Amino acid sequence: MITLREAIEGNKLDQFIAEHESEIGDRKAFEATLRSMAGKSKEAPEASSPDDCDD
Repeated sequence: MITLREAIEGNKLDQFIAEHESEIGDRKAFEATLRSMAGKSKEAPEASSPDDCDD
């Protein structure tokens, strides 16, 4: 059985998909993972205000 890394590096994604076609994932767990990841993204820090220095 080919790993996902091997499939990507060897340009064999079709083979990987064919080998894993019968596998069924847990949709609720997948969606919960996506929701938790989406809620934890870090925002860019607020820009500092320009100071009055004469550089």
